[in-house]
Amino acid sequence: MSSRAVLLFVCASLSIAARVSAQTPAPLPIELYAGYSYLRDPGNSVVAATAGDNSFHVGWAAGVARRLWRHLDVVAEASGHYKTRTTFDEDVRLSFHGFLGGPRAALDLGRFREFGQVLAGVVHASGSAFGVTASTTALALQPGGGVDYRIGARVAARVQLDYRWINGDDFRRSANQFRAVAAFVVR
Repeated sequence: MSSRAVLLFVCASLSIAARVSAQTPAPLPIELYAGYSYLRDPGNSVVAATAGDNSFHVGWAAGVARRLWRHLDVVAEASGHYKTRTTFDEDVRLSFHGFLGGPRAALDLGRFREFGQVLAGVVHASGSAFGVTASTTALALQPGGGVDYRIGARVAARVQLDYRWINGDDFRRSANQFRAVAAFVVR
């Protein structure tokens, strides 16, 4: 009688294990975000001389993040910043486009999600004035952080501040930029 009970127990255990192994794992959360981005390029004398000041008031940022682990995400981001200044003869147009990616650490505190990230990639700078256009692409490192405020089950508002260091090889010297982002996040 006891060998039948053991056999019955083993068969029941195997049937439960077969059903559990057939279940698919829950998908990892994906986050999309997009919004306004302001850029300040304080050390760039070329921007100041041709375009008046070092602020880029017209800009955007968008990205995607995927959860790797409980408090760790991987992020890919693109951004663009634009400036036009009218001179006596012609318009001076300047732009920066960034394409960066890297890790983000985050912590949930009630309705808030605080995060810090370090992104690396390339920044493409372009300028045109008086019929001449010049552009260059350089490596960039962008540490930063921010906070998301949950306004719905899947929607949050984000405020983010970043420091961007651009490698000096292509720009003849290193460039330092500061960036502020206000965005909506959908998870």
